[in-house]
Amino acid sequence: MPKPYAILPKQPAPRRLPTVRIATDKAAAFRALARQQGLTPTAALAALVNTHAEIREPFAPRVRAKPAEGRRYTELLPDPKVLTEQAKGLADDARMAGITLGEAMRQLVDRCLEQSR
Repeated sequence: MPKPYAILPKQPAPRRLPTVRIATDKAAAFRALARQQGLTPTAALAALVNTHAEIREPFAPRVRAKPAEGRRYTELLPDPKVLTEQAKGLADDARMAGITLGEAMRQLVDRCLEQSR
């Protein structure tokens, strides 16, 4: 019989990633996809980071749009909590590509939306 009050080993502390600024249409599509999968946007973002920790596909450098031609990042996606190792891997991959952590998260969302079509 298991001991329900046994002291468990220390669990790794989760790390909160930054809030993601993204274009309105992509935010709506991502929320709809998360809802379709039965997840909250926060859980869906955490799942994306977990998947990235396994795949580790490199990020692309950020392509800047010309003034008045680019999308405005006016919508916010929540800040997910992930394991520290996964957050470090994401940050390392973003640093290697020369992009911010927010841009890395935007690229993860873009990849997810492209593959869901």
